Amino acid sequence: MKAPRYRPGTTNRITVTSVREDACTITTDTPENLLKFWREIIATQPDHEPDKESVVVVMMNTRLRPHAWHRVSLGTVNESPACPREIFRPVIAAGAYGFAVMHNHPSGDPSPSRSDEAMTRRVGEASNLLQIRFIDHVIVGESAPGRSPYYSFREAGLIA
Repeated sequence: MKAPRYRPGTTNRITVTSVREDACTITTDTPENLLKFWREIIATQPDHEPDKESVVVVMMNTRLRPHAWHRVSLGTVNESPACPREIFRPVIAAGAYGFAVMHNHPSGDPSPSRSDEAMTRRVGEASNLLQIRFIDHVIVGESAPGRSPYYSFREAGLIA
């Protein structure tokens, strides 16, 4: 069976959204700044659906400033599938130095699932192979007593 050919105007295209120049002042080298990027840029988009899980990849330059982002997947209330191939497509197309993966948990609890952990491991392995810096995987949630509004895989020691 032949692989399908790329046709302009079809879903084979990658839409990478450039970040406005004034947003480029946000360095995305910490989970707090990635959370700020999510709230100020991604969550303000007209197509953002906070009641569904959304997986986003943020592409960065060598100063760890975002220059583009891409929504990899929009899922349901409790899951949004994303494989490394779909995460790396826009990263490579944008010629990014590094990237961060982010997704939200509509429940507000940013605790990672086993699926989140497995996906992060696979993305980390692929980033090492491709020599593209994997900055972090941040799960966005809501603040609660005794709980952070986010979960950072880097802070948890699961990304080197």
